[in-house]
Amino acid sequence: MKRSYGIAGNGRASAHLQAYFRLLNIPFRLWHRRSGLNPGVVLAPCTTVFLLLKDSVIAPFIAAQPFLKEKRLIHFSGSLSVEGAAAMHPFMPLATRPLTLADYRAIPFALEPGVSLKRLIPEFSNPVFRVPRGQKARYHALCALGANLPVLLWTKVLRDLAADFGVPPAAAQAYFAASLANFISDPAGALTGPIARRDAATVRADITALGRDPYAKVYSAFARAHLRGKERKNVVTAMACGHPHTVLATPRLAPRAYASSGLRQGFANPSPSGKPGVRKLEV
Repeated sequence: MKRSYGIAGNGRASAHLQAYFRLLNIPFRLWHRRSGLNPGVVLAPCTTVFLLLKDSVIAPFIAAQPFLKEKRLIHFSGSLSVEGAAAMHPFMPLATRPLTLADYRAIPFALEPGVSLKRLIPEFSNPVFRVPRGQKARYHALCALGANLPVLLWTKVLRDLAADFGVPPAAAQAYFAASLANFISDPAGALTGPIARRDAATVRADITALGRDPYAKVYSAFARAHLRGKERKNVVTAMACGHPHTVLATPRLAPRAYASSGLRQGFANPSPSGKPGVRKLEV
């Protein structure tokens, strides 16, 4: 039986799949809720249907459309395993800009073990890797962490540098691009600044300077996460002003030397008054 494709949904993932299909000269039928059409009428002739809908809608949509039981169903969710539908997560942040055919062909797809991309879509030759069902939630969380948190940080810094100091957006973007280039070239050596050189006093001053800005806590959380994840043995809990807080101890310092090393206040969040905080850092 000749394979034919349908797409349910018209969001960003759908737009990219449509573009990929057009570049490969693959015909398809498109349904979305704003079309005003019956999904059964539009998609019934298709042998394979992509369910490019919100995660919370995929299973209810399948249940509400009995004709889908006879179709090969595919969804792009990175975190869900849906009964009767194959998971095929594109490992690529999909922006609004269109991609070239070479770009689309280079996108890896995350598949569950035992699933063949060639059986799902014979026309695709993309690279694949495997994510077991029980690991999908963590996999997706890491994808969201890596793709979105840097964008949130860059957006905030670009905006504030322009508003407060007149830094041109192009200059800020070049700064971010250099950081990304450093990471691509040498991931282990790309971190710079006070966190990289374990300069707790400067980190503390940076956090204090941010004052009530919500990103002060973000800065503090990133510093703590880096130290606890990469150098857990060097993070100790001490008491200052009668309250516990997290501090950084360098392994080259003996306890007595550490006490006078200037690191005692660590990466504490600033207090509302703007002075260095001494309460335990909140995650």
